[in-house]
Amino acid sequence: MPEDSLKASNPETANHHLFPFLKFKKECEAACKEVSVNEWMRTIGQLEEKIAHEESLALAAKIASEKESDAKKEIEKEALKKKKDIQSELNTKP
Repeated sequence: MPEDSLKASNPETANHHLFPFLKFKKECEAACKEVSVNEWMRTIGQLEEKIAHEESLALAAKIASEKESDAKKEIEKEALKKKKDIQSELNTKP
């Protein structure tokens, strides 16, 4: 009679809810990588929403950084223009 994979006690062949993580843990330890439940859930495709959220946060941060950089450049241009205007006014006054 074949062994029921959900009731099996052998972690190598069982499909109990904890055994796949234990297999992942063993693989990580063999590769000297940090073991985490989040990484395991990512590898099995259970965190698509979290991954999408993290990607959107990274994109938003990049856009904000670019906007801030552009704003600083504009401020510097305006300050330089005002400085030139003041210099030209001082040079034209008798």
